[in-house]
This record gives sequence, C-alpha cells and structure tokens, in this order.
Amino acid sequence: MKRVHFLANRDSIVGYALAPIRLNKRHLRERGYAIRVFDKPSAACLNCDILCLFSKPTFRLLGAADPVLKESGAVIGLLKKARAATDRIVWLDDSDSTGITHFELLPYLDRYLKKQLFKDRSLYAKEFYGGRIYSDFYHRRFQVEDPVPFAQFYPLDPALSGKLGLSWNIGLGDIYGSFGWLGRIRRYAPALVPVRSKFSFHDPARSRPVDLFLRTTADLGRPSIAFHRQEMIRRLSAYMGSRGSLSGMVGDAVWNGSARADRLLPRNGGRLSTRLYRAILSGAKILPSPFGWGELGVRDYEAFIFGAALVKPDMAHMETWPNLFVRGETYQPIDWGFDDLPAVLDDLLANDAGRRRIAANGQQAYRDSISPAGMERFCDWFIRQIGD
Repeated sequence: MKRVHFLANRDSIVGYALAPIRLNKRHLRERGYAIRVFDKPSAACLNCDILCLFSKPTFRLLGAADPVLKESGAVIGLLKKARAATDRIVWLDDSDSTGITHFELLPYLDRYLKKQLFKDRSLYAKEFYGGRIYSDFYHRRFQVEDPVPFAQFYPLDPALSGKLGLSWNIGLGDIYGSFGWLGRIRRYAPALVPVRSKFSFHDPARSRPVDLFLRTTADLGRPSIAFHRQEMIRRLSAYMGSRGSLSGMVGDAVWNGSARADRLLPRNGGRLSTRLYRAILSGAKILPSPFGWGELGVRDYEAFIFGAALVKPDMAHMETWPNLFVRGETYQPIDWGFDDLPAVLDDLLANDAGRRRIAANGQQAYRDSISPAGMERFCDWFIRQIGD
C-alpha cells in the first residue's frame, strides 16, 4: 500500500481539487493508494511514499511571498527536507490561470501538475503582461495598464518539461453545493459533510423565459485582469439595451421583455438569494462566463448543471482535464476583442435548436465526468499523473 499525503487548507479552490480525492478514497485504497490530508507540513505529513503539495496552502503556511522563489527560501527548504522523507514529490499548482507558474521549483520535484496548461508549451518561455495571455492581449489591444507591473515569471526549462502535466479542473468538485451552508461547513469539517455527488440537472429543452443572465464580480483589483469582465458587462448591457424585446440581467441591470420573465427576474438589482439565483439560472437561455483571475470558473459548470448555453472567450489556447470545453459543441466561443459578441448572441437566440444542442452537449459531458464511470476515469488519471 502506497501512502499518499496531501498538504492542503480551507481554500475553496483546494476544496474543489480535493473533492474527487475524498469522494474516491475507498476506490483509490482498493488500487493500493492510502490517502491522508494534512493542514500542516509536519513530520507525519512528510513521511509518506508520495507527497502532494498544493501551491497556495504551501505558500501561506510558509509565509512565501517572493514572486520568484529563492533556493534559500522556506518553500525550497521544505522540498529539500521532504526529499529525505518521501520517495516522490508532486506539486499541485492551484493558481487560476494558464500563465501563472513557479517553474523554479521543477529541479526539486518529480511532477508539477497544473489544472490548466498552454497547449503550446513554448509559450511558457514568454513573459506576459499581467502574467496571463489574455491580460497581455488587453494591454496591447486596449492599452490597459496596471499601476504596479506583475513581476512573477520564471521560464520553463525544456530539459525539465517532462515533469509538467495536467491535474484536474474544479468541475470535479462540489460545484452545486459549494456556496450553500453545507459547503461552508465542509471547508472546516470535511469529514462531517461528505462531498455531494448527486444533484438535479435541468433540462436544456425546458421553457426558458430569461434570454441572458450574468452576475459577477467586476472589480478584480488589477486593471489588466478586471478589464475583460468590465468590458463584457458593458458590451452585454449595450446589447440588451439595443434589443428591446429581450429579458435578462447583467450585473444589477434588469431587462423585462416578457411577462413570464418579469415574474422571475427581480425588480431591482442587489443581492439575490440562492433560491432566486438558481431559479433564474434554470430559466436562462444563455449564460456568458468571462475570464477572471483565470480562464475557468464556477459559472462555467453552473451553465452545464442548469442547462443554459455557455458563452465564453475562446479557450483554444489551453487544455484542461476533463476536457469539457469543445468550441461550438459544449460552449460557444467569442473572440477576446468582443467584435463578434452581438452576432453570436443573435444567432443563439434566433436558433433554439442550435442553442439547445450546445447546452445539452455541455451538460452531458459534465454529467459524464462526475458519474461513477467518470470517477473511475479520475482514479486512472490521478494515478497516472502523479507518475507512479
């Protein structure tokens, strides 16, 4: 039996990543892998066959704040100490985007797994403005400037690139239950609140009186990151305002083009209850999902769960696992400059069959990924990716 230890904390992203591990603990044990999760880098944590370190918890526990980690620092010091106690060290990079990395750690690791990667690995030799390929695009295209330049960059050494691999994306976590009170309790007492593996999916073919729905945080602190969401809100609002018969909600603004939608949408903006939020999702035709700190977010999977057509900036530059994001099949891409946004929305709203096809494909792909067969594939993937 191989002992596999995780160093983690109560971070929500780490919770998503740990969910399929916790859900499949028994299955992994049957395959010869005994899982334990620790919240401190104790001697007991390091004493194992395979040590899996989530990046953000490790940084926080060790107080690591340098943009590029130094050999004399606490993180590399821990890796050197762990090397004497464990056979294999796996770094789980839980940063949000394809572009944020800590490849300076590669010499001290056996595997470096990240939940989304550039398809073209040569891009990891290039420094992007704001640390992300899309923030670099908005800097060049719209002259968006950050008050303080982002300085975290360390190129991928081609000689060490064989250690780099995909972990798994947040969709395998408890997306449906994460924002309820049970999800909050689970962060502090995961043993008391097991991961939910079953919930109701909403039929994409059901009657949907809300044409478009987007509620999102737009102030992300750094202009080159926030610009995409802010511009999408601005452009969607302009689109809804120019199509007088549509119903929907963008930010706090509400358009009531039909009596049926009027009964569902709030009179004014402001905070929505979980019940109302989910009711609107289940009645929405289109769910736009902008980039944020990273390319993927909870909203993507909510579109799959609630049966809306997912509209996202084109993600052809990246890969993730499971691969739920297929252009024109499970989501409808738009270009990063928003030039085609009105035409894409017009087409989806005019073509019910095409919109429902995209929504149904996305839902089926997601449903399959979290099914019992999907969890078997996860166990296979996990064992293969930790490189044992």
